[in-house]
Amino acid sequence: MEIINLDSNIYPNKLKKIRNAPEKLYLQGNIENIDKKSIAIIGSRDCSLYGKETAYQFAYELSKAGFCIVSGMAIGIDKYAHLGALDAGGSTIAVLGSGFNNIYPTENINLYNRIIQENGTVITEYKPNTKPESHNFPKRNRIVSGLSLAVLVVEAEYRSGTTITAGFALKQNKPVFCIPSNINSTKGIGTNKLIQEGAKMVVGVEDILEQMHTLEQEKSSNIPAEYEEIYSVIEGNTITLNEICKKLNRKPNEVSSILTFMEIEGYIEQISGQNFKVKER
Repeated sequence: MEIINLDSNIYPNKLKKIRNAPEKLYLQGNIENIDKKSIAIIGSRDCSLYGKETAYQFAYELSKAGFCIVSGMAIGIDKYAHLGALDAGGSTIAVLGSGFNNIYPTENINLYNRIIQENGTVITEYKPNTKPESHNFPKRNRIVSGLSLAVLVVEAEYRSGTTITAGFALKQNKPVFCIPSNINSTKGIGTNKLIQEGAKMVVGVEDILEQMHTLEQEKSSNIPAEYEEIYSVIEGNTITLNEICKKLNRKPNEVSSILTFMEIEGYIEQISGQNFKVKER
């Protein structure tokens, strides 16, 4: 287990920007996942077969497209989102509402072990002996959305924990995508309500990928032309100087000089040794 303090240089910048950022993160598994480009997939615990299949399929395809899948390791939609990512050979992050000595729900202990064994990550802000108290989970949801570039809601009941997570995402100025539900299904009332209130309805993974591509273009359009090539290699990764040079087939002294100016101007940051990542702006 690793403990990451708020003032640590490996604490994820995207979490530092949220309201009431956790003072500490307790982490098991692959620490590199916390800096990957991620999408949260969330939904009802008491979900339908349609919800399970949809969560799994979207997680699988988004993983294949290079996104890390974030969820809360609850039963229902969360579980199938994690499974879809794992079966795709991708990366996933589970955010707990308890400590590592009290894995909850107990039905998902095998999933917890599989996530760690298959290059995934499990994190919590709670000390190891913390029990899964009900008030922990709404707080946990701000971390799920905070680690993600966007949130996909598969199924949600009215005024559920899922809609709380979607609310955090909106406050963090992040896109919220929703899978439409049968209007006669109580399991999808919250999802349809979110669409009614402005969340983007999606019917296929390509809808999300298109929107995320547009957002990336808008973000990169503000990057000076002389930095664009290097910035595109660093974005979404933590990467060394040598890896950048290898990908671009450029000389280290040339790239190092540009990296220095990019760091001075606040486009990137050096986190340890010669590892670089995009600086949250």
